[in-house]
Amino acid sequence: MKRSWLRMVFWGACLLQPAVSLAQVAPTTFPIKIVVPAAEHDRGDAVVSIALEGSGDLQASLQLVEMQNGERKTIPSQWDVQDSPQLWWIMSGNTPAGAERHYLLEKVAQRQSPETMVCINESESFLEVTRAGAKVLRYNTAVTPLPPDADPKYKRSGFIHPIWTPSGEIVTDRAKDYLHQLGVWLAYVGTSFEGRAPNFWDLLNGRATVQYAETQHRREGPVFGEFRVVQEHLDLAMPDAPVVALQETWDVRVWNVGQRDDYYLFDLKTTVRCAGTSPVTVKQHNWGGMAIRGAPEWYGEQCKFLTSEGKTRSQANHTRVRWCDIAGATAGVWSGMTVMSHPQNLRHPEPVRVNETIPYFCFVDSFLGDFEITPEKELVLQYRFLVHDGEVQGGQIDPLWADFASSPVVAKVVE
Repeated sequence: MKRSWLRMVFWGACLLQPAVSLAQVAPTTFPIKIVVPAAEHDRGDAVVSIALEGSGDLQASLQLVEMQNGERKTIPSQWDVQDSPQLWWIMSGNTPAGAERHYLLEKVAQRQSPETMVCINESESFLEVTRAGAKVLRYNTAVTPLPPDADPKYKRSGFIHPIWTPSGEIVTDRAKDYLHQLGVWLAYVGTSFEGRAPNFWDLLNGRATVQYAETQHRREGPVFGEFRVVQEHLDLAMPDAPVVALQETWDVRVWNVGQRDDYYLFDLKTTVRCAGTSPVTVKQHNWGGMAIRGAPEWYGEQCKFLTSEGKTRSQANHTRVRWCDIAGATAGVWSGMTVMSHPQNLRHPEPVRVNETIPYFCFVDSFLGDFEITPEKELVLQYRFLVHDGEVQGGQIDPLWADFASSPVVAKVVE
């Protein structure tokens, strides 16, 4: 029998560690000895990285080996070269409190090719991410079909739906009763742009929309799979000549962790920039921002909310939170998502709009007043999604958010 997601928390706070950053080294002498230092708590399936300046020509010949009890084990690893070269791997299994893990980075004639565990399947309509062959999420690059009697103004692309749990439950919805609510999406309600007031949220007003523009890159691997897409926030006040007010980049990375304990983990970083020289002011409003719509069956007693401050559905609306969990029952089976806000986000801890009747919430920074996106200052928001079967308790999520929020653990390169 597989461990339940609730058992996962037993392994300790570093289970969802975003990265353990090792000291930057110049790969001139091999093997390089690497130590992940002891922690005060148990670790399980921690994500680890080391920055290796000057490694570009050597990447195909560098291989990671773990040394444990006098035995050698080759560890699947993956290069990330988007910024500075980094090598990533999973420190798998249970690492007890007070225990170190020891590795060697060796130069070999031919690096072993590990199995690709996180894959990205691209079609004409979407990018779909799988882990070990099971579906995790779908990002919609094409306008999705509407119900036959729906107003065509509701057409939109550039959102994530469905999201699946490890057991196959779908925890998002393109809501038939609220067609502007689209799984996981970002849109603002009241804005000011070049003397006009485009509403990117409602869609039915016909004054604005958000659409997918292009895919800039996608990457698969044994440690993570990721893609980067660009979306355009269009001012439609002049239908014959729509104006791109904002250009938004989504970086989505799905981690190859959680197989033992039945959960999925992915990060979503959005960077919102002015498309031209005109600023955009997001006006004070009670909703709008990064939003999440739960599954269609999650109504009434079949839906629950929990925030980092211990607030439930009746108490949580417009409170400031570090994370918010939405869970619901589909045919009597509970599942959900915890969405964690990074401390560097605007107005963190962020206010949330929690709806009293429908299964939806959003991080609504505009609740605290106007803010501006200018050509000189882009808006960057980061969120981590924990997709789970069953229900969760606050004490289970707090240490996981702390790992997302804190600086990476610094490991040591040993001479």
